[in-house]
Amino acid sequence: MPQTREHLLLARQVEVPAIVVCLNKVDAMDDEELLELVEMEMRELLNKYEFPGDEIPIVRVSALKADESKS
Repeated sequence: MPQTREHLLLARQVEVPAIVVCLNKVDAMDDEELLELVEMEMRELLNKYEFPGDEIPIVRVSALKADESKS
């Protein structure tokens, strides 16, 4: 997650007041435990950069499924 770390660092430096985390490509993963592990790691990273990791919403999405549903 090097890019995620950079984004969080930049968000902290420019004093972004609130963020939402989007986990993409969850349709490619069948392992719920692995998804939960990724969420836990993300919350730890948020806390490291002084964001309220336990309060920030983490939304699971599938860009592929969204793209397929275009009319």
